[in-house]
Amino acid sequence: MSEPLPDDAVLMTLAGIAYGAPASIGRYLGEAAPTAGWTLAWLAAPADPPVNFAYIARDGGTGACVLAIRGTYPNPFSPAYWQDGAQDSPFGDMTDWPGAPGAAISAGTAQGLANLLALRDAEGVTLAAAVAALPPEAALTVTGHSLGGTLAPVLALRLAEAEPDRCLGAVSFAGMTPGNQPFADLFGPGSRLEGRLRRVFNTLDTVAYGWDRVLATRDFYQPAPQGGLAVEALLTATAARLALGGYGYAPVGPAVPLPGVLLREPVIPCDLVAYVFETLHQHMPDTYLALLGAPPLPFSIIFGSAVVPRGHAAATGSPTPRPAPVHLDGIAR
Repeated sequence: MSEPLPDDAVLMTLAGIAYGAPASIGRYLGEAAPTAGWTLAWLAAPADPPVNFAYIARDGGTGACVLAIRGTYPNPFSPAYWQDGAQDSPFGDMTDWPGAPGAAISAGTAQGLANLLALRDAEGVTLAAAVAALPPEAALTVTGHSLGGTLAPVLALRLAEAEPDRCLGAVSFAGMTPGNQPFADLFGPGSRLEGRLRRVFNTLDTVAYGWDRVLATRDFYQPAPQGGLAVEALLTATAARLALGGYGYAPVGPAVPLPGVLLREPVIPCDLVAYVFETLHQHMPDTYLALLGAPPLPFSIIFGSAVVPRGHAAATGSPTPRPAPVHLDGIAR
């Protein structure tokens, strides 16, 4: 039960690959330097629309396994983007965690967990059945970026309850707080996951400050860009609503901060637009990989709205938001 967790560069690469075209994920594992030698052990057959997605990969050398959860579907022109986005919301009724009085997670997180547990591969094998079928000695780490990072510790806890004899862990990247303090306490001293999880975040990634430290992102990018009154009003209103609702969100696991670096190019005249671009940049998987000293993914995620091959013209074009098909590599061109 004391086997060390995989390296963060490897885990972030696996989490980032989850954004790629499902049919290409096996190839991406071989193309990405940190995951050379890793192979697919289970691959969810995406729903239509593809709300929530995950796969399991195995290290050919050590036999260790990683369950990687995709973040928000990277195409705002798909209903899956908006359904995933609804899971990011901290508002609404909290959902009680079974067997733990007082512990609760957000309604969106509960929906995401239910969706993940309902995933099946092309042969109809569920995620839970795929985990149960792994060699008993194989350690399993659950990871994910963004929404995937929010869901990673939650799914790990559910699997730990179902697989009491398996060595389990969780590492989140850019994740938000899934539940309240009593829920976070379920990962504390004496728990199955004590010492088996960590929460990695870019210190300049605003997403990673939801929902326990929303106001900490005020005047975030110094000296610029600043979001102005619009961002200030949004942050203040969000913090007030969280306080009035008594949600009590608390982070899960020890924090591993990665000191963020401001993006200086391109120069955008409109300060609010520049703020949005900076926010997107700080949240991107490739930014996290760069902070970890790892190479970028085998594909590019353009402005959080399209996945394209690394050498595709769209990946090197001007930074102008525009509609683009998702997963140009492996689905459509």
